[in-house]
Amino acid sequence: MTPGLHNFFSPMLLLSVLACLPVYAQSAAGSKTFDRLDQNADGKLTAKEVPDPAAFNVADKDRDGNVTRAELQAFLAARAAAAKKTPAPREAPVVDPPVLQGGLFERVHVPGFSDLRDGMNGVAVVDLNGDGRKDILATTTGRTGNRLRVFLNDGGMKFTEHVVTITGSKVRADNMGMKPEVPNLVDFNGDGLLDIFLTRHRGAVRNPSPGNTLLLADGAWDRFQDLSEVMGVRNEQGYNRQSSIGDINGDGWLDIAVGCDTIGSPASLGYPLQKLFVFKPKGPRFEDGKFEDIGGTDLVPDFGGPYNPDPGKRRSGPGITLRDLDNDGDLDLVQSYHLDATTSHPGDPEGVHEQKFGVWCWKNMLRESGTFRFEKITGNGLATEGQLRLTPDKKQVEVVAHSISLPYLSFADVDRDGLLDALAVGPSSPGWHAESDPIASRFWKNLGGFRFEDRTRPNGLDAVGWTIGQWHTFWGMTTPARMKLDRRGAVSPVTGVKLRPGSDLSFYLADAIFADFDNDGWEDLVVCNRSERLALEGLAANMLFMNNGDGTFRPTKIEFSGINTVSICGEPADLNGDGLLDLVFPADPGNSWGAGNPADRPPESAFESRIYLNTGEQGARANHWLHLTFTGLRDAELMGARIELTMHGNVGFRSAKAAFRGAKGDDLTGRKQYRWIHSNHSYKSGGALDAHFGLGSATAADVTVTLLDGRAQTFRNLDADKSERLRLDHRSNTTK
Repeated sequence: MTPGLHNFFSPMLLLSVLACLPVYAQSAAGSKTFDRLDQNADGKLTAKEVPDPAAFNVADKDRDGNVTRAELQAFLAARAAAAKKTPAPREAPVVDPPVLQGGLFERVHVPGFSDLRDGMNGVAVVDLNGDGRKDILATTTGRTGNRLRVFLNDGGMKFTEHVVTITGSKVRADNMGMKPEVPNLVDFNGDGLLDIFLTRHRGAVRNPSPGNTLLLADGAWDRFQDLSEVMGVRNEQGYNRQSSIGDINGDGWLDIAVGCDTIGSPASLGYPLQKLFVFKPKGPRFEDGKFEDIGGTDLVPDFGGPYNPDPGKRRSGPGITLRDLDNDGDLDLVQSYHLDATTSHPGDPEGVHEQKFGVWCWKNMLRESGTFRFEKITGNGLATEGQLRLTPDKKQVEVVAHSISLPYLSFADVDRDGLLDALAVGPSSPGWHAESDPIASRFWKNLGGFRFEDRTRPNGLDAVGWTIGQWHTFWGMTTPARMKLDRRGAVSPVTGVKLRPGSDLSFYLADAIFADFDNDGWEDLVVCNRSERLALEGLAANMLFMNNGDGTFRPTKIEFSGINTVSICGEPADLNGDGLLDLVFPADPGNSWGAGNPADRPPESAFESRIYLNTGEQGARANHWLHLTFTGLRDAELMGARIELTMHGNVGFRSAKAAFRGAKGDDLTGRKQYRWIHSNHSYKSGGALDAHFGLGSATAADVTVTLLDGRAQTFRNLDADKSERLRLDHRSNTTK
């Protein structure tokens, strides 16, 4: 969701723009605005017809509960006069958050990367040049233009920006055209070099987007050929966001799922044209084939297809995921559709106010039936469908079917039972987000057999959705008095939902990252928080949850985590090769901070993307680890593989979790851990096709790699505290 773009298209922003026009032009322009807002054409505006209650109260001079055409024009004239007398606001200085010491993470300054002052809209952390170190590839937008940037890891936490070459189109790395979104890096053609799939939104009519971009490595890691058009992946009319890549039909070629969003009216930034691109080869060379969208066909019922104005058919989902959720050897499809209706004026026939939302699931039936097709699944504990619709008078929105509206899904095996569990997060303020069940998070335990159960509270993850006031209390902060204003009776102009006091609202959650940050053998969680305005006052930060060693979680204080910044997303990676996972936090405040209103631009320092180094404190340094990379197979074979690790030695706990739980060791059933190989990890971030395991006090491990087609290979007695490059072959059930 992009509230900044909501402001750009809102009627009240139009009023503020009109206020800057000459007085002689205001009468005509103001009259048009009046006609647009006057839905029933009765010659007066009510509070329900004006989205901004504060502006309505100022314009209603006689306090009769209505604003006439004359009152609106007087309001515009007064605002224009005030604008002439008031100097333009200066950028408010921002005090950089202090570097906290003693926590699990510590912010470090990385020259070239930390000094960047452009919005970072998506990131991938991978070894691009094959030197064994993780590099950073990012899409950036800002005053230097829309760019594709590569930061090469030189070792010692030093990065150098490297310009890549693109041929075959007008696109250049330093001029990517209309806003690039999320990068996803895989090797499509099996030449050993990483290719780039990059999503985009449609763009304005006068500045159209070329659509999604597929860049194929052209003989070198830093030289690419643009094959987007010939490959058929553009989707120019869609608001393309996250992609998920894998071989869904078992033919040995990678396919692409694309999630598409809607902001306000679909005509503004693009249509919710969800795509499931299946690769159709034409001979042995990838370059000779083409992708075909199977959305809207019987192969994946009730997914994608042409844009349909029927509100029962439209859905918006910025995120999308291909995962083997039932361990049957094929990739299933999950998409969480949200309802972002802040600018969806009831009078807009294409507005998102009547779209369906919730979590939708499709089970891949390839292994069960022997034929490739998806079956839509309902009633499995994860799938849920909701619907809002306009009232007959077209002025209000009502709930037809309750559901959640949380667009960002992440998956991990948090309890080490060999099944992928799911967490959804998102914004929950009714002022931004039209939803029937205003919660900020939900966690589902995977029960097996494509069945799930809501375990949000039992697993301790109801704290993810704590209100701002609850987080401030937990962190030891004082909530400002202005956030405690009594707003009883105020309602959202879009949904009619009653607005709560500010301290009772939840943070704007935007991403969730699972990884074992203290190397004790249990995956922890970082939840990214996009509440940039509050962060400038020291009132918001990303949240770190530690796994208690049984699949349940506990929130941590900022002093424990060391994380005192916010971000639009995040990606874990061992950037300095010490066996501890660090964090890359992209910053993109312009994405949700008054875009289109120059007077409300965030300070430049708020655009700093940050790296938090894992210090090894809080018990992490005492634990062992194992990092795995893979060779010998094409990415199409490796994607979706399940990595099973069995720990050897004294499999106990040497971490802060042991003290918390009083744990002294682990039983036999807890000796195993699991990871799955995928390139997209969360909403706006991705990484390498590798696996990192914390081992606690174990000093060795066995590793079994099971591919989607059932082939398995086991590697015995791998020593801890090193990075192992495992060579996979085409034989099944082999042991080394």
